[in-house]
Amino acid sequence: MGSTNRFLKDGPRVVQRSGNFPASCLTIGTSDSSGGAGVQADIKTFAAQNCYGASVVVALSAQNFSGIKGMHLVPESFVRTQLDAVGDELPISAIKIGLVPNVATIRVIGRWLRERPDVPVVLDPVAADSRGIPLLQPEMVGALCDELMPRATVATPNRFEAALLAGMEECLSLEDMEEAAQRIFKRFGCPVVVTGGGLAERSLDVLAGLDGVSHFDAPTCHRIKVHGAGCAHSAAITAGLAKGDSLREAIFHAKFYVSAAIAAAPMLDSGRGALWHGVTPNILTSSSNA
Repeated sequence: MGSTNRFLKDGPRVVQRSGNFPASCLTIGTSDSSGGAGVQADIKTFAAQNCYGASVVVALSAQNFSGIKGMHLVPESFVRTQLDAVGDELPISAIKIGLVPNVATIRVIGRWLRERPDVPVVLDPVAADSRGIPLLQPEMVGALCDELMPRATVATPNRFEAALLAGMEECLSLEDMEEAAQRIFKRFGCPVVVTGGGLAERSLDVLAGLDGVSHFDAPTCHRIKVHGAGCAHSAAITAGLAKGDSLREAIFHAKFYVSAAIAAAPMLDSGRGALWHGVTPNILTSSSNA
């Protein structure tokens, strides 16, 4: 088991601050030209959670709400320059990692993270989109598993990514999600939240950790073409950890923030849209067995 399970316990954590500067989050990932997902969605989420957001861009994507049209990689040497520039001055309280479509860059990030063993890391292992379409080649998935998963405080795969990481053919039911989460936790030693978007009539996520399996439920809004939900979810967990929340608290609040942002999503005539981040979730009627 890795050392990151210390973040699973309930209760507030002590986080580093500098002067009156707010809790600071760093997102490491790919730019989305539409602004709906990727580092743009992360920065919006951090701001909505009253955190300062910094970013390290590892790739530029030409995309819209329909999909990715092209990708341009940032040289791994410049990724390291960005990481050092941010880390040398900002008091980073939590880190989120999203889509990193390059093996060499994954290794650069892994080395940099090992120099900062006490900062919580939320890993969104972006290997497949919400439709199950692969985004990473097998060698990239292998590098992610070797370099980033062992360092993660928590991983947030969707059902398709969870099946891939767990060595399962599919993840189509609540029982499959529980099995996948437990397999991934056993393999890598970090808590895992398998997100259940598009699963039947419920908006249900599954957490596996040292103390077993928990469910996180939230109101369901049937908008299947909303862009950026997974990015916002992992970014909101990152913000919670940066502010000192326990992992359970961070997951709980992230679940309801994303649910509210989906419900408020502005939609194009095509039926596609993106999360609206200027929302205040109502958690008074929320439920969780976490």
